[in-house]
Amino acid sequence: EASVRFLFAVGGTAGHVNPAIAAAREIRRMMPDAEFLFVGTADKIESRLVPEAGFDFTTIDISGFQRKLTPKNIARNVSTVIKLAKSGGDSAKIIDGFGPDVAVGFGGYVSGPVLKAAQKKGIPTAIHEQNSYPGITNIELAKRADAVMLTDPRAADYMKCAVEPVVTGLPVRQDIFTTDREAARAKLGVGDKTVLLSFGGSLGAATINSVAMGLMDRLWDSDVFFIHSYGKYGKAFPDDMAAKGRDPHDGTKCRISE
Repeated sequence: EASVRFLFAVGGTAGHVNPAIAAAREIRRMMPDAEFLFVGTADKIESRLVPEAGFDFTTIDISGFQRKLTPKNIARNVSTVIKLAKSGGDSAKIIDGFGPDVAVGFGGYVSGPVLKAAQKKGIPTAIHEQNSYPGITNIELAKRADAVMLTDPRAADYMKCAVEPVVTGLPVRQDIFTTDREAARAKLGVGDKTVLLSFGGSLGAATINSVAMGLMDRLWDSDVFFIHSYGKYGKAFPDDMAAKGRDPHDGTKCRISE
């Protein structure tokens, strides 16, 4: 009996990529002989995370549209249109070469051309939406997808799905459930302190950075250890800490990273 082949299309941010990897790992646990191929872009986080997770990875050249219309962004959008025209053919070649039984999109603009090419070829498609407000790509793909999976049921209010969506929740790494608490605290070197973890993604990070800074204002001199991820749009966070007299590299008080 031939193994089942899964084509996963995902890209852009870790918020799309990590759930895809978690889902693939769970499928592999249930079906050890399943075969996977991930499609993403060469310059985004998936090009590092997917191979690190042990899955085959290939790329198409695609970018997203800029919604704020400046002269520079208009030029970028022209480039995006050209890439979009080529990406359909590139996606079709990848599909012909791999021969998937199903194509699954986890959001991000890269999943658009891949799943549309699969739909044209009659290959069953599924999408997963991680947010309560769905991305443009998934809104479009939901109109023809054979399965629509949601983290939050409210996302269905913004989608015209061809099928009844299924609320799956968000796939997460299995080791989150199996990690030993004391071993993890020892690895972090936090002793008996209260640990406050704060992180945000993409455009929501600014608000979370502001709240995290406010908590540090109130709790820095207390027995709290801060672990904060400020995101790629919050690169000033360590400088802002330093300006307030707090060392962002003080390993006894905090662990601050992008």
